Amino acid sequence: MFDIWLLFLMAFAGGLIALISFITILGRKIAEPKDELQKKVQGLEEEVERLKNNRD
Repeated sequence: MFDIWLLFLMAFAGGLIALISFITILGRKIAEPKDELQKKVQGLEEEVERLKNNRD
């Protein structure tokens, strides 16, 4: 009887770890484009400032 509970506990722990890993990976995939977009916006803002300075 103890063996069954031990197997169940190990399976449950493995499933929990897999779920946490999946959520973490999904969160990174969602945040990754946001970071890339922020870098592009920063680059465009710097270019606008440079163009304004060249115009004067």
